Amino acid sequence: MSLLVLGAALAAGCGGPLPKTHYYVLNLPLAAAPAPASGAAYAVAVMPFRVPDYLQQDRLAFRPSAVEVDFYEYHRWAHRPAAMLTEALVERLRSRRVFSTVLVFDGRTKTDYLLRGRLNRLEEIDENGSVSVRVELSADMLDLKANRTVWSGSAAQSGTVSQGEVSAVVAALGQAAGASLDQLTTGLEGFARGLPPAGGAARSGSERP
Repeated sequence: MSLLVLGAALAAGCGGPLPKTHYYVLNLPLAAAPAPASGAAYAVAVMPFRVPDYLQQDRLAFRPSAVEVDFYEYHRWAHRPAAMLTEALVERLRSRRVFSTVLVFDGRTKTDYLLRGRLNRLEEIDENGSVSVRVELSADMLDLKANRTVWSGSAAQSGTVSQGEVSAVVAALGQAAGASLDQLTTGLEGFARGLPPAGGAARSGSERP
């Protein structure tokens, strides 16, 4: 059981009132970075982040040991992390003007590239009496015209939690997730700088042959 909620669970087990359910969101502010003069003249659709089975729910996850995953019952996500990460990545690519057009994949709009992200880990880790967090992301870029992967990247961040509150865990997860998103964005900027010119104009769905 998580070190942060052991006392509350013991109280509830002794006939006390059920704990209040708390809801959280990841704080993923944009990193301060100068935007380039203009983005690569290509349109990119960002797929919703994929997640492993154990993260496909609203309960916060934690690892009481290296081989075990457990969940908070009364601490839940107000918005699913995969959706928050997808929106945050789109905002970063737009803010830093990595590409001329960046949109969330809708299955209809034609673009030049498809960016596919995956959330591999987003969890609290309880080990040796201490609490930390771990976030791992990965992504790849598919050239839709050539139907091949032209870029891939990964990012991982850990952080320590000094306060004995779940809200402190969520804050640390937000910091680690934000840093991981910034790392992926930097990799995508490098990829975009290496792309050939595309006629000096963005190729949107109606403009692409």
